[in-house]
Amino acid sequence: MNRDEGTEPVEERGERSSGPLLALVGRPNVGKSSLFNRLTRSRAALVDDTPGLTRDRKYGQAVWQGKPFRVVDTGGFEFDEREPLMARMRHQVELAIQEADVLLLVLDARVGALPDDQELARRLRRGGKPVVCVVNKAEGVSGAEGVGEFHRLGLQPVVAISATHGTGVDDLLGLALGRGVSEEARDSNCSKRDDDDVARVAIVGCPNAGKSTLVNRLLGEERFVTSELPGTTRDAVDALLVDGKGQRYILVDTAGIRRKARIALRIEKYAAIAALNAMERAKTAVLVLDAIRGISEQDQRVAGHALDAGCGLVFAVNKWDALPKRGREAENAFRRELGLAFPRFDHAPVVFLSGRTGHGVERLLPAVRKVWEAGRKRVSTGVLNRWLAEAVEANPPPRAAGRPVKLRFMSQVKSSPPMMIFFVNRPDAIEESYRRYLENRLREQFEFQGVPIRLDFRGGENPYVTTGKRSS
Repeated sequence: MNRDEGTEPVEERGERSSGPLLALVGRPNVGKSSLFNRLTRSRAALVDDTPGLTRDRKYGQAVWQGKPFRVVDTGGFEFDEREPLMARMRHQVELAIQEADVLLLVLDARVGALPDDQELARRLRRGGKPVVCVVNKAEGVSGAEGVGEFHRLGLQPVVAISATHGTGVDDLLGLALGRGVSEEARDSNCSKRDDDDVARVAIVGCPNAGKSTLVNRLLGEERFVTSELPGTTRDAVDALLVDGKGQRYILVDTAGIRRKARIALRIEKYAAIAALNAMERAKTAVLVLDAIRGISEQDQRVAGHALDAGCGLVFAVNKWDALPKRGREAENAFRRELGLAFPRFDHAPVVFLSGRTGHGVERLLPAVRKVWEAGRKRVSTGVLNRWLAEAVEANPPPRAAGRPVKLRFMSQVKSSPPMMIFFVNRPDAIEESYRRYLENRLREQFEFQGVPIRLDFRGGENPYVTTGKRSS
């Protein structure tokens, strides 16, 4: 079989997708994330030689020979009871095992069956779910020779693969998708649903601001590993949430974004890139601020990344319950600080909350929904041009070198973020202050709160003449 091994790339849909669920479990650094990327035909999971890189459950979607299936990647399973973070990672693995239809026990052909492999195999045997022993890194003579000893784990079948090169993956899928999966499981969640009403939201911010704790509170479960240690989250991981009104959200928990000078490890660099990419994909973000620490320069940089990505923004001021002084006066003072620190997002909603206790969290999703809908809004050309005539009459553009500046026509050409084109007799003469005036009037009139608005000024007597283009 070729390196693609018969899987077909599909849009990653996370937990809301179709088909049986295959859970990848095993010790750290056996190649689970590499196999996840191979099966989903993606680079969604961070891959590195460092053990323990994956800590949360990460879901993906794939198709093999016309059969859709889902995959969940998990953190390395270790039995060190002394380390609290390891215990939380084990809990995430156990949750994945409970919900999976088939378990793929990933093993390392190069090092053989270690005591942790044997203990995990024993636990999986007790669980009674279908298990496939996946002996990874079996390329070459040394890898192939190491496959035989895994039969003593007492689990069948055993299949040798190389996630890096793709060999054996086709045999693996044939065994996994045909082993113990009921027709009900195959058909579950297979109906295609309209994703137009699913708000994809990136949860971003500095390390240790409480992003994962907040997401767990929203989900009502310990979906992500949390710790007092900064940098616990290393990847951008999706989770589906359906609120009480039936509105659906994909919450993307991301790693804390540090300043470049503070990124000492290659893993942190990858994690920061994944967080920035999550904002571009989501087009709506919740910037989690630490109320105790206050607003930092790095918080401002993260908001700048959101602006560059055209991402709508909601400020979540976390750990508000820990402040000695709260109430309306304290909130207003913090809002003023936000306005000074984030002048380009002075229109964004602000929610004061505590992910730890749940205080104020119920106000976050309605604010997110409002910003998400604002980013997707389309205003008709007729309505916009009536608005333009009123805006110009109320405040005409300043003359340039004694000559008038005329705004003749406008239209919205895209959403997420909204982009408006203005046809002007002298596009280079539009001053920054007047551009701000138009942006603020648009935001006020059409409720574009929380989202950037792109304004593009073009020359010409009518919309079909586009010479002398100027964008801002």
